[in-house]
Order: sequence, then structure tokens, then C-alpha cells
Amino acid sequence: MRTPATGGTAVAVLIVSWAALAAGSAALLAALATPVDPLGWSALGVTAVLVGLALLAGLRQLVMLLVSLTRKPEAPPAPTPMTGARVAVLFPTADDFRADVIRRSARQTHARTRTVVLDDSRLPETRARVAALEAEGVEVHRRSTRTGAKAGNLNAWLEAHCDEVDYVVVLDADQEVDEHFVAGALARFGAHPEAAVVQGRIRSRDGDTSFARDFSGLFTRHADTKLAARAALGVVDFCGRGAMLDVAALLEAGGFPEVVMEDTALTVELERRGWAVVAAPELVSIEDAPVDHTAFAVQFGKFAEGAVQLLVRSRGSLVDPRLRVRRRIDLALELLIPVLAALVPLALFGYSIIGALTGIAAFPWQLGLPLALLSLVPLVPEALHRGRARGPAAGIAFAVRASMLYASIGVVAARAVVAVAVSGRARFRITPKERAGGSARLVVRRRALELTVAVLALAVAVLWAGRPEIAAPFVVIAATALAFGWRDAVGERV
Repeated sequence: MRTPATGGTAVAVLIVSWAALAAGSAALLAALATPVDPLGWSALGVTAVLVGLALLAGLRQLVMLLVSLTRKPEAPPAPTPMTGARVAVLFPTADDFRADVIRRSARQTHARTRTVVLDDSRLPETRARVAALEAEGVEVHRRSTRTGAKAGNLNAWLEAHCDEVDYVVVLDADQEVDEHFVAGALARFGAHPEAAVVQGRIRSRDGDTSFARDFSGLFTRHADTKLAARAALGVVDFCGRGAMLDVAALLEAGGFPEVVMEDTALTVELERRGWAVVAAPELVSIEDAPVDHTAFAVQFGKFAEGAVQLLVRSRGSLVDPRLRVRRRIDLALELLIPVLAALVPLALFGYSIIGALTGIAAFPWQLGLPLALLSLVPLVPEALHRGRARGPAAGIAFAVRASMLYASIGVVAARAVVAVAVSGRARFRITPKERAGGSARLVVRRRALELTVAVLALAVAVLWAGRPEIAAPFVVIAATALAFGWRDAVGERV
């Protein structure tokens, strides 16, 4: 049993690691870009602290990649006779309903499986399509209020029907599983009595747009890497979809936490009660990749807002002795990713402005290079795959496009951080299923925030410091966002 004395271990490990990297960054900055006054030294200190945290998060990504590459595939368990288990496959929808994936997913070999659409749709045409599927025998559940977003939708059904099922499978509206998914998940539960969740692999469809075709492999391999690494490190988490959950454990944890990142929040609540999340890579679900950059930005913005919300709400988890140290460390670093995406460009910009005013040399490439390389780690699996399949040039070209993609959402992350900081809440937004399209004028209008930030950064850099290159981080963000917006509008590959 863990004792209260172990509660601070995760904090100590994080602080020591962070302090070491920050101290190293500060020493390198002081040697290569020595400040000449107190303001410069203050800027150096703040920058080193943020750079150290970014390096720590990047090293975590590198560890996860290396662990996933060295992990040997685990054989699935033998089928377990759980013929009496009552299972419901749940599809929360909100005007993103797809009858085809529900029909295919409903064909399960496990006899006692029911399929339920939890319909929060408001559009009459969507509700009519749901009604047509209901006439085919699929259950439909609607609630009187739409509070709590997806988690609230799931909880409303559980409140009414939890005594009718032993397990639930949660799928997104565009997600499908094969006919053996339920039987395979029950086999995993039979082999792991400690499990509250059996989490399968999540793959992305190629899709019908150039964006989806180009980046679906990136999203798939990123999900595969995380699942394999988390399984090896013992920190598997519920991904919010593509998983089966034990209803008794779920109810013990209080149901689905009604926050934007209900999956991560539920993972924490389950572990506090001694339950585990088990990886089942043999169980595959398939979902749509974002159709374009606009949809990707909405998806990332939701993740960023949810991460900031949960980071604030779960700050006590770092010292909670009911959670394993590795879980607490992983939780903190995972939730910090969008915060760092927002703050690091701002910190480098501020450091450069103060440096130009106080005589500090430019931010040294010796420190910028490891930051850049670590930020590319999530792209490695798909870049290597492209290189092997199509040649080194294709792998390198993909890595460039993918790095542009992640560079383009820096302002989106900053907006999300500010929105949660000001309002105190995060918004659950449905990822658009249709291409944004439109004219060049509409593309520019959609990127108005990125362009405004870039213009302001240029004005400050030129008028205050006389060095326009200082605004490069925000100019790159705006340029890449515009490039992807134009690609989405014209539907061409770049």
C-alpha cells in the first residue's frame, strides 16, 4: 500500500528533472548570449525555465518512441467463456451521425450485444436519419438537456440503463469496429480481472481529401506509438473511444467526468480506486481523420482547452498517493504539451526583443537545435514508413509538411490557453466533417488571428528592436496556417 510520504515523489522527480534541464539551458544561454543588465538576466531566467520544461516534455516523447519501437507484440488472450455478459455499444452523436458505421459495428459475434445511438442532434434532417436507423432495430436514446457534452450524454444513458448491462463499448459517431470487437474485449477482461477499461488501437481512414490522405498515417502511427509505449510503461489511458468499459467500475468512479477531456479524467479516477486500463492492440477501431486543416485546428483547440482545464482541476493529482508516480508524471507532461506549444514561441520572442534592447546575442542555435529535433519526434514513425515505402525523399518531404502542420497551431494553442484562463471553462466542440473550402478571401479571414498576431509581432520587432527576424516564430505560424488553408480551399496536394 502506498503511504502519504510517497505523495511528493512525482513532484520531486519532475522538479529535479526540470531544474537540471533549466539549469543547463541557463548555463548555455549565459555562455553564448551573456546578458549585460538585470533585465537581460531576468529574461534569460524565464526563458531557461520554459525551455527546460519543453526539453523535458520532448524527452518524454523520445522515450515513448524508443519504448514503442522495442516493445514486442503481446499475443491476445484465449477466448474466455463470457457468453452471459450483457454489452451495449454506445454511439454518442450530435449532428455528426453516420448510419453506415453503426450498421457495420452492430454486427457483433457476441450474442448479448445491443447497439445504442445517444442522439444529441438538433438538425431535423439528422434526426430523421437517426429515426430511419431506429426503424431498422437500432436503439436510440435522447435526453432532455445537453449539459456535460459527450460525457453528459453517456451519463444520461447510464443513469437510465446501467442495471441492464455489464459492459459498454464507447465509439465516436464516425468510428467502427469489426464483428469480433466485443468478444475480443471480453476475452481481455477475462484475462485481466483488475481492468476497468480495455483500450483498443485507433486507426484513421485515408479519407477523400488531400489533407486526410496525407496525414491519416501520421495520426494512426502516433496513436499506435502511444498505446504501445504506455502499455510497456504501465500508464495506458482511456482514449475516450474505441474501448470497452466495466460498468460496475465506471459507476464506482462516479461515471464519466463531465469535462472536455473526460477520458483522461476518468483514467485518473479509476486508478485512484485501484482499477487498471489494459491495452488491447488486437482490437482495432477505425475513424475519420480530420478532413482539412480547419478541422484539425478545431480538434487541437478542443484538446488544448481540455488539457488546460484538466491541468487546473487535477493539480492535486501530482501529490495524490493513490496514483502511481509514473501516472502522475505522465499526466502532468501530457497536459503541458498544448501549454508549451503556446508559451515557447512567446518566450523566444520576448527573449529576443529584450536581447535586442539590452545587447544580448540572438537565441543560440546550440539550444534551438535540440528543441527543434525533439519537437519532430512524433513525426518519426510515419516519416520512416514513407521513406521505406516511397524512398528517402518522400519521407523527408512528409516530415517537412508534418512539421509545418504542428507549427501552424501555435496561435490556436495560445488562444485556447487564454480562453480557459479568462472564462475558467473549456468548450466541447464537434470536429467539422465537411471541408471548409472557399475563396482566397475566406482563407485569409479564417486565419485572421494568426495574421494579426504576426503583424503585431513584426511591428514590435521592427519598431521597438529594429530586427524583423525576431518575429519569425509568429510569421511561420501565420504562413503555414495560410498555406494549409489555401490547400484546403483548392483541394490540391502541396
